[in-house]
Amino acid sequence: MNQSVQVFFLFFKQINRLTLLGLFTLLSLSTTAWAIDDGENQAPSALAVSVTSATVCAGTKTDLTASGCPANGSIRWSTTQTGATITVTPGKTTTYTAFCDVPNTSPGSGTATSVTTTTATGTVQVYTPIVLTPTSLSTLCNGGKDGQVAINATGGTGALQYQFNGQSFQTTNTAFGNLTAGTYTVAVKDAIGCIAQATVEVKQPPALSASVSVVLPKCLGGADGALLAVAFGGVGDYRYLLDLGAPQVSGTFINLKANTTYSLGVTDKNNCIFFQDVRIGSPAPFDIKLDMKPARCTGSADGIVTVSATGGAGTYQYQLGTGPVQTGTQFTGLAANTYEITVIDGNGCQGKKTVVVEQPAPLTLTAVAGAVNCFGPNSGSIKVTPTGGTGATRYQLSTGKTPQTSNVFTGLAVGDYTVVGTDANGCTSLVSVAVGVAEPLKAQVVSLAATCCVCPTGAVKFTTTGGTGTVRQYQVIGQPYQTESQINGLRPNTYRLRVADEVGCTDSIVAVVTDGAAITLSAGTIKDVTCTGGQDGQATVQVAGGTKPFKFYWTTERRDTLKTFTATQATLTEGTYTVSVVDSNQCSTNTLFVPIKAQYPLPAKPLVTQTGSGTLLTDPMAGIQWYIRAGGDPGKPVPNATGPSLVPYQSGQYYVVVTANGCASPPSDAINFVLTALAEPPSSLSVRVVPNPIVDRLRIEVEQDERSMVTVQLLDASGRTVMAQHIPAFTGKKQAEWPLTGVATGSYLLKLNANARQSVIRVLVE
Repeated sequence: MNQSVQVFFLFFKQINRLTLLGLFTLLSLSTTAWAIDDGENQAPSALAVSVTSATVCAGTKTDLTASGCPANGSIRWSTTQTGATITVTPGKTTTYTAFCDVPNTSPGSGTATSVTTTTATGTVQVYTPIVLTPTSLSTLCNGGKDGQVAINATGGTGALQYQFNGQSFQTTNTAFGNLTAGTYTVAVKDAIGCIAQATVEVKQPPALSASVSVVLPKCLGGADGALLAVAFGGVGDYRYLLDLGAPQVSGTFINLKANTTYSLGVTDKNNCIFFQDVRIGSPAPFDIKLDMKPARCTGSADGIVTVSATGGAGTYQYQLGTGPVQTGTQFTGLAANTYEITVIDGNGCQGKKTVVVEQPAPLTLTAVAGAVNCFGPNSGSIKVTPTGGTGATRYQLSTGKTPQTSNVFTGLAVGDYTVVGTDANGCTSLVSVAVGVAEPLKAQVVSLAATCCVCPTGAVKFTTTGGTGTVRQYQVIGQPYQTESQINGLRPNTYRLRVADEVGCTDSIVAVVTDGAAITLSAGTIKDVTCTGGQDGQATVQVAGGTKPFKFYWTTERRDTLKTFTATQATLTEGTYTVSVVDSNQCSTNTLFVPIKAQYPLPAKPLVTQTGSGTLLTDPMAGIQWYIRAGGDPGKPVPNATGPSLVPYQSGQYYVVVTANGCASPPSDAINFVLTALAEPPSSLSVRVVPNPIVDRLRIEVEQDERSMVTVQLLDASGRTVMAQHIPAFTGKKQAEWPLTGVATGSYLLKLNANARQSVIRVLVE
């Protein structure tokens, strides 16, 4: 204790630099104690405790470190921790003590005889702690959202702030509501930042539920079912309601319909509600099985119905229709009909089921008589066919004594017979039948033509009269019989045929199969030669039947065959042509004669003459065309020269061709014309054209000795006047000019007339 006081005075010199709190802490850190040992071991050094944070918030960690303990010593703490440094989390101001234990050994022995312990303390100041006591209110109903949490806190330093479930801190401490059941975190923070945290649980009442027992109605479809409900959970004071009806204290509901689902509701004191669907089922339905045995014969009353039932309750009773109720399960003596079976159980519940008591179809016999035929007077027969009845049928002929299983009677003569049939149940039926005489078998045949002259596509189709039975067989004699009445695969030919009936009687016939596609050739469009000697004739032949492609042969009167083998020929001359055709099957037809004539004769050769003035004339009056041949050039038409006269405009050989109905005549004999200067009469008339060739205007100078009017004509190559003008009477020289409007370029004759005088010159228009 005296040593501690000495230390205190040593540090007191520095008190002007320490706060009171720091001085208290320094005293705590500097307090030491020594244990004195009588041995030779040296006393330990001074032990000191230092604190990382001397003042902390409650619940905040800080470290304490002890120093000064010798290397051979060990440190322990008042917290029971060991080691030089420990971590503590004080909830209030606490002083912690460190102990340094140093073992003492005897000199020379190396054995520890005692322990010297030195202590030091360290104090951690804790700010005033925050005392946090949150409270909660549970939700009214299980799964509700109306829970609340209130944060209650005291202590701390300065104003407090409150935090709910990780949200931002707020200064007001209001209740936190609209909460579902669960655990929430709350925290409070004071002015210096110390925080206290806690968790709070918002609880909820247990979930409402109900245990339900169902009582089924007694009978199928009844309304005497019930349910009993017992509620659990919630907060008690239960009420029950069905299909949103009025609530009731009791959980029992009666008079409920079978096969109906009801909505059961349960509420508690907090008006929490729970709904559950409850289905009222039905008792097990009657399973009624009926075993029916039909009546033996049509109309008999010996049918039986046997009943077996399951389901329901108690002992069963049975009723057929509206008849008496019985305990027996079998009803007998029943005719074919529909019956209703009622089963009644011990509760009076009923189940119904209908049953049809059947009867076999009535035994009915039909008989077909085979007439006496070509094989003799006792060749008749009867074939019986049964329908309905039960099992196999036996047959007996009215003229016989023993029944037979075969339905065919043979060796019968012409007459009336009765057949009796009896089935396996003894039910009988009768049929009468007359055996007559069969008409002789007679065959008739219709031929179906083949598709070409060599094609095996023809056929013959039989029809028959008379004979026995309905089955026939047909053949080409020499080939096998067949059952089809039509024999196919025949080429055009003559065939001998046979038909046989069911008993083998036959008849024969001959048939001819023709070529159904036989080729026929006829003349089509014929165009005669337009002019005698022409080659513009055309002809087309038409083919019917046969098989494409076709090849046509055209032969002239000189027996020359034309090179094209088509149905249409062009460039034909006059004459008669012989035509034949062959198809792809090498089938052919008779030849056809096609005449080609001339529509019009050629006009006669025209005659051309020349007048003294040089004008050329021809005798026809229509269809005229003048031609000119100059030098070695071939003849060419004179433009617009179609009249009976022509004034030549140049030297050359002129001739005429006359066309009538499109036919041109032979050309006339040509006249050689030479254009020369004309001799002037005694009273001369001369003309000069300046310039010549003429471009756009005709300018002339005329001179005459005798006074008279002068007529001016411009003639084209055909002699047609293209312009005519008059110069008033004058003597001497006279100039005149006119525009050449509408006059084409070419060679023209300018002709002037003055009384009996005339002058002609050649001019060119460019």
